[in-house]
Amino acid sequence: MVKKSGLGKGLSALIPTNKESVDPTDQYAEIPLSLLDPNPEQPRHTFHEGQLNELSESIKHNGVIQPIIVTPMGERYVVIAGERRWRATTLAGYPKIPAIVRKVEKGQMLSIALLENIQRQELNPIEEALAYSKLLESNNLTQDVLAERLGKNRVTISNTIRLLKLPMAVKNMVQDGKISFGHARCLVTIDEPDKLMKLANNCTEKRWSVRELENRIKQERDSKSRPARIKKTENLKTAEKNLTRIFQSKVSIAGDGKQGKIAITYQSEKELERLLLYLSNEVTEN
Repeated sequence: MVKKSGLGKGLSALIPTNKESVDPTDQYAEIPLSLLDPNPEQPRHTFHEGQLNELSESIKHNGVIQPIIVTPMGERYVVIAGERRWRATTLAGYPKIPAIVRKVEKGQMLSIALLENIQRQELNPIEEALAYSKLLESNNLTQDVLAERLGKNRVTISNTIRLLKLPMAVKNMVQDGKISFGHARCLVTIDEPDKLMKLANNCTEKRWSVRELENRIKQERDSKSRPARIKKTENLKTAEKNLTRIFQSKVSIAGDGKQGKIAITYQSEKELERLLLYLSNEVTEN
């Protein structure tokens, strides 16, 4: 016998709304694991075996503390939220699992699963980015509207979605936990694929912190913004020496044989007056 319960209010509370947080149509039931199917809209793609085994051992000792959320699909049920608990319960050898049965439209499956995973911080940044992107496309939403519905900052959603521009190899590093969201957010600003891969590999091999990566990128950009130094020819070096001897003050020449500038260095007001007087006499005489 299926009995109604208000246990579904936990997830509903995540969704900003003025309505009652308890869905009156929710029902509580012990569902046979053999009747459950995974959510085809599940945003989480990676389930670490070690973590599942740990959760399985916990369930063996303490049971399933929080029900999963399912929706009826014919004579079977689709797991909308709590797939990790379902998998761990299966590993623990339990025949049934406590569940909240909720009637959910097909288009809402991804939204609810995403909310549940975000609340539990169980998605890696790439999985989260893919889910945001799919929600935007399938529901024809703007990032502002999506941010409001999920209770997230719009800039956070935008920065997360940008990670999808990364090369697949780098996205795999993020999903495997080899580099963090902070690393990935820095790397996505690099336009040159080879340079991006080199920096990503350095992050994993040399264990760069996000700050270290930021500094490396800044140093490279600063060096690019500085004008390239032109190597002085022997003629220009000789000219510098001759002018320094004539003016009796240090003279430097920047440029090449076609164009450039000559700088005369003075160390005092008296030396400046001497140079001005000398140059004025030369101009007058010429």
